[in-house]
Amino acid sequence: MLGFGGSIIYSQKVASKLDDNAISIAMDASPSIRYLSIARGEILRIELAAVSAIQRASEGAPVDPNPFDEALSVLRQELTAYRELPFYPEELEQYPEAEQTLQFLSIQVSDFLALVSHHDLPGATDVLRTRLSPAALRADSAIERLIAINTEQQHRLGMQIPRLRTQAARIGYVLEGATAILGVVLMGLVSRAIGRYTRLLAGQKQLIEEHARQVATFQSRLESLIVSSVSIAETITTARDLQSVFHIICDDARSVVNAQFCALGCGDDPDRPFDPWVFSGMPPTVAEALDSPPRPVGLLGAVIGEGHPIRLDELASHSEFRGLPPHHPPMGPFLGVPIVRAGRNVANLYLARKQGEPAFSEDDERAAEMLAAYVGVAIVNARLYNQALAATRAREDLLATVSHDLKNPLSTIRISTEMLRRTVGTSRASDIATRINRSVERMTRMIADLQDAAKLEAGVLQTAPQPEDAASLVNSAAEIFRIIALEKSIQLLPVAPPHPLSVLCERELILRVFSNVIDNAIKFSPSGGSISVVAEEVAGQIQFSVMDDGPGISAEHAAHAFDRYWQHKVGDRSGSGLGLYIAKGIVEAHGGRIWINSAPGRGTAVHFTLPMARHKDDFPSASA
Repeated sequence: MLGFGGSIIYSQKVASKLDDNAISIAMDASPSIRYLSIARGEILRIELAAVSAIQRASEGAPVDPNPFDEALSVLRQELTAYRELPFYPEELEQYPEAEQTLQFLSIQVSDFLALVSHHDLPGATDVLRTRLSPAALRADSAIERLIAINTEQQHRLGMQIPRLRTQAARIGYVLEGATAILGVVLMGLVSRAIGRYTRLLAGQKQLIEEHARQVATFQSRLESLIVSSVSIAETITTARDLQSVFHIICDDARSVVNAQFCALGCGDDPDRPFDPWVFSGMPPTVAEALDSPPRPVGLLGAVIGEGHPIRLDELASHSEFRGLPPHHPPMGPFLGVPIVRAGRNVANLYLARKQGEPAFSEDDERAAEMLAAYVGVAIVNARLYNQALAATRAREDLLATVSHDLKNPLSTIRISTEMLRRTVGTSRASDIATRINRSVERMTRMIADLQDAAKLEAGVLQTAPQPEDAASLVNSAAEIFRIIALEKSIQLLPVAPPHPLSVLCERELILRVFSNVIDNAIKFSPSGGSISVVAEEVAGQIQFSVMDDGPGISAEHAAHAFDRYWQHKVGDRSGSGLGLYIAKGIVEAHGGRIWINSAPGRGTAVHFTLPMARHKDDFPSASA
């Protein structure tokens, strides 16, 4: 009886332990994993909403805070439900960190929405890149660690159940020998209990594995969508035409939903073919055998007309299906998704699998819809980007044509003034010819400024640096403007360094910098003033300075001095607004920097630095 009683007590203890383990798995760890996994999805949804908000704001659309509010609301609901479950010891240590990261993420969302609402796109983009995205990553990592703790507990408890079962069986055999027939009866009861818990464990294990597969599939889909979005966004600024962007979209769409075929077409007029019409997944020989692009009729038109996805187990099962064109490969499962932007159909995505392949699932449809939502923005952006490129090219072509056409009459004027000077021979005529020539030179510089400004804006200004004598550059720059300075009774004072200094630069471009800076100094300096042009070594670089004793400018105006077309007017004197902008671009193209020191009534000093040529063998022969 003692053995029987002991076996009963022991079996109850084992059963209680098995119950506790199974309940902990079913009622604590598994729900925790589910709630936390949903929370991770909402964090990703916040990031996607932020990217979409920037895209909408850049198009002038109002900011919609609802996606952020909904994501944060669901995130809080899932975490509230999670907190109501018992915590394992490790969770008690990890959860406060997760709570802090989520609060920080909420703050970054508020800051981001404030910037987007005020149309501060650069600031919003910077917050997204440097604060919101890192905050989302930290929050996601903290929740992932909580999921890992619960998964580890599931595994631990699941492993304990077989061990307890083995231990109970061994004790049962010992008690069976001592209690004979009663032991056999007891073992039957224990075996029934073990079988019940084994089935429970097997069922729980199957649920855990299925849940893990669903989570892995969900994460894989999200990662695939993110990768596709990045790939499409990069293609917009690198592709030469929309066809290339559409090919990337088709290839990525096939990858996201595991389809063999994909086509993308633009247009909703049933009397006109899709234009463009791009497809992916067909061999080149088959593609060449097909006729012109189809029209949006039949099943293709039904996707547009119904305005929502059409998912079919078999392509031919739809009432609007009109058959495939000759030479077209046979198709089975079909998924058509309209791409809508701002309530207007901008394109249509058609996906198919081979005959005999599994049908598209609801998850496939949702993934395709998410991709289509981003693709709609990408297609609009791609069109705008291509239009902007076309406008830029047209502007550059116009500028090049106008500059070329202006140079021809200027050359004629210069030649005519020289002939006038030689023919008339009077000092008065000579003075007039000199003034005309000077105006021609000024117009020539203005044309060159326009061309250089266009190159700077397009990012195509090229330099060919060579070692140059710093003193020679200073003297040459002063010599160019010496006569102009004398006419205004201004002293132009070149100050060469006390010992030879070799600077690495393209001589003609740096003389352009000097020309623009000295021209400004002469323009705004009073009669009888002085301008110093200085070269010196500072911190391992060559620093050039042009300093005048003119009226000076305020710090507020100095901050805009290098902006394109910005002008500071003193009396009736003002510049074109390009000189310092071009000077800044040329200096920065050489790896240097340029800045202004000035104050009202104290003159103005423009400084710029250039790299020093390091080897004495590079030192050129000095030239005036």
